[in-house]
Amino acid sequence: MTFAPDLPRHRPHLAKIAAWRPGLRTLVAVPALVVVLAMAVAVSARAADQLRATATADALNAAEAIVRAYVDPSFHAESLALDAPRDPALDAQLERLVISGDIKLVKVWSRDGRVVYSNFAGIRGQRFSIDEELADAFLGENVTEYGSTQSHHGDEDAPLPDRFLEIYVPIRGGTGGNPIGVYELYQDARPIELRVEDTRREVFLFALLAASALLALLGLAFSGTSRLLARQNRLLRERADRDPLTGLANHGYLLRRIDDALRRDNTAGGLAIVDIDNFRLLNDGYGYGAGDDTLRLVARELSGVARSGQVYGRYGPDEFILADFGSNEQRLLATLKDLQATMSGVSLRFSGSADALPLTASTGVALAPRDGRQALQLIGVAQAALREAKTGGGSAVKVADPATMESLAAQNTTFGVFEGLIAIIDAKDRYTKFHSEDVTSHALLLAEGLGIDDETGRLVRLAGLLHDIGKVGIPDAILRKPGPLTPEEYEIVKQHVALGDAMVGAVPALEEVRPGVRHHHERWDGAGYLDRLAGKQIPLVARILSVADAYSAMTTTRPYRKALPRDVALDRIAEAAGTQLDPELAERFVALMRRGRVTSAA
Repeated sequence: MTFAPDLPRHRPHLAKIAAWRPGLRTLVAVPALVVVLAMAVAVSARAADQLRATATADALNAAEAIVRAYVDPSFHAESLALDAPRDPALDAQLERLVISGDIKLVKVWSRDGRVVYSNFAGIRGQRFSIDEELADAFLGENVTEYGSTQSHHGDEDAPLPDRFLEIYVPIRGGTGGNPIGVYELYQDARPIELRVEDTRREVFLFALLAASALLALLGLAFSGTSRLLARQNRLLRERADRDPLTGLANHGYLLRRIDDALRRDNTAGGLAIVDIDNFRLLNDGYGYGAGDDTLRLVARELSGVARSGQVYGRYGPDEFILADFGSNEQRLLATLKDLQATMSGVSLRFSGSADALPLTASTGVALAPRDGRQALQLIGVAQAALREAKTGGGSAVKVADPATMESLAAQNTTFGVFEGLIAIIDAKDRYTKFHSEDVTSHALLLAEGLGIDDETGRLVRLAGLLHDIGKVGIPDAILRKPGPLTPEEYEIVKQHVALGDAMVGAVPALEEVRPGVRHHHERWDGAGYLDRLAGKQIPLVARILSVADAYSAMTTTRPYRKALPRDVALDRIAEAAGTQLDPELAERFVALMRRGRVTSAA
């Protein structure tokens, strides 16, 4: 895309999209990180619980193996009776068992709650209350329970580790059957807890590594997505601001950029309209392909001679604008002289032409602030100067002078400006001009049926013909797109009412037309654009145009859909009453269209 170097390359609503992307990244990354950390905690806790359960099961299996191999054969019902003599060898055996491993305390319980044998002499023969775990063991169940010295309230003074595992295993006796006693041991649980904690930490760290990898992948994905969005937004901006044929700035962008420059304090400079001589004859004689090639060629030559800071682009079918503000007019005139010189060295050759054809252009120049302080004013003066240049035979540069201004003053009535605006619409898009005329016809029908005064009727007519003039700034690729618009494209289309308001507002005599141009897309329910007015906040002229505009749009064939039948369109107008459209006006319009004109009751 070819632009002057100082042209801004963005639009406000697209800048919001760009600013929105980091926020989306944060909105996704933070919850993802929280979820991953929560999963890491949950997974590590689950793994620790599984390891503790496995270690507990292993300890119980080992204790049961000891009981079945060494304890059960040594006991029978009589050996654990109240008056049975004690066997010191069994105490010694239990003491050796404690010395050999992590077991710290062993008890052999009789059914009456006595500790008959133990490796700790201080509790041998003592009776204790039977707690819930011991009672379950006497019923034949293996029982395990974790405890600590802080929570253990036994009556014995046996030394225990800070954390221990209590294991209860029923003693069946040499002949099996119901338990005759219970074998209880206290195993040091600290090695188990250390392994559990190590496992929890390792799993958590592994989960954090996985989270880091996930966030890195998310970062890469968002980076790629951001680059893709940036590229798409850049292409969208280019489509919105450039002419697709030549690659230069388009009509709407030029008007905005020139008005921006003129609003600055230093407005010295000028504006030139360059018009290709005999362009229509070229199209008629050699086809539109030849015309397109010529336009691209002139665009290339203009880009080659334009100075830094100058604004240039395609303004009309065969017209280009070159503007230079912030300096005297001599730099602009020097650029135009260079353009004339480089074009004089170009020869055109097309299929069917025997000889090379010359490439020339006529140019009209208006100077600021002498000839105007607004874009449309300068363009009007430059067009008058252009007509004088063409009258002299073409291939000339004409700077507006007093004679030009006198000629322009004779034409510069409100009607002349108005007709000029209509010509702009026609040059941009024939459908838009036809649609504007169709809307005006139906709006006047409704205005007459409402019995409004002549002055309001005049405003309805002017606003109807000019209501879509802002579409000159909408790229053709969007304006004529044969399919649904994207949200970004729709945002661009919505700006046509603001641009139309600015263009009409530049003509003092059309000031009263502005509300109809700006607000004809507002809705009765307040959901329209641009100012989201509702009900009778919307000016009457705009409400009348809204009804006529909706009907015309539905009954006209467009690239993206066929026209609806008249009766179907009227049904939809009736359905939109009270939501999109003023209910009173919608009802009156449907009645007028179905029964013919009626007079107002007012």
